[in-house]
Amino acid sequence: MTQREPDCLLSVSPSYREGELHICAQDTSGQIAFALNSSLMLLYALNTASKGTLLVHAATVEFEGKGYLFLGRSGTGKSTHARLWLEHVKGSSLLNDDSPILRVEDNGSVFVYGSPWSGKTACYKKCRAELGGVVRLSQAPLNRIRAMTPIEAYASLLPSCSCIPWERKMADGVHNSIERIIGRCGSYHLECLPDKAAARLCAQTVKAI
Repeated sequence: MTQREPDCLLSVSPSYREGELHICAQDTSGQIAFALNSSLMLLYALNTASKGTLLVHAATVEFEGKGYLFLGRSGTGKSTHARLWLEHVKGSSLLNDDSPILRVEDNGSVFVYGSPWSGKTACYKKCRAELGGVVRLSQAPLNRIRAMTPIEAYASLLPSCSCIPWERKMADGVHNSIERIIGRCGSYHLECLPDKAAARLCAQTVKAI
């Protein structure tokens, strides 16, 4: 079997501050733009992971000055749940639909930022909100939510953070940021249906409305 050549190859410096992108394929269906965008996202995530900053795979809504992250495996319904908040939680708005940025300040405050990367949803907001809570979603035949223990919260957030786990400095930075984040805000597990009741239950729990 002949090994297929990659369409593109990103070579990075040891610090992850610089990179050189080699594009081998012809530009069909915007492949070059996709490669450039993905490379910039990767360089940003890896370079800042040890600096109190995390690029997270999540959908994020803002409500009354606080940002709420919805985590879950691809296909779980993060975007759907965010949309349900927009439809049924008055005053909520979408901050980012795929890759928001978490930043832990020196004083311990945690903020979630919009980013240039928002998946298929064109939501590129240059704004931030103080992190209000983190919710792990899973599909279920009913709606039920509970607060997670610190260990559960840590294990829930870690897989959603961009990182190279065998790079010690980077991994230590991610672990330290997660520890500070879960010590600052509530973390929840929401088993849910894709319906209004799920959005209302989640909102009432993480932010009494």
